[in-house]
Amino acid sequence: MPDFIEQYWIEVIFGLITAAIAAGYKNLKKEMKTRIEEQKAVKKAITALLRQALYDAYNKWSERGYCPIYAMEVCTKVYEQYHSLGGNNVGTELYERLKALPTELPDTLKENEEQEEN
Repeated sequence: MPDFIEQYWIEVIFGLITAAIAAGYKNLKKEMKTRIEEQKAVKKAITALLRQALYDAYNKWSERGYCPIYAMEVCTKVYEQYHSLGGNNVGTELYERLKALPTELPDTLKENEEQEEN
């Protein structure tokens, strides 16, 4: 056996190196698959949170009958990130409805508020 190793030592070393690289590759591939799955889950969670933020903003401002410029600016930033993460048309519909709201309290609502204050 020692004569065999002596005679073919380069082939033995390269064989061991190849086996080590293959084992390392297998472990790396498994780790990458796990990380990709985790990243997909995080992306879905963030998308859900952004969608919920759009729902909350829509409910708040549609009840009030208007959406101030500062709130619309925040909603635009939320929507852009939601859309870039592959959000669906639900968020787009909410965002479009928010954009359709006036930016100031309508006069009829102002009159109602003034009457309630008096």
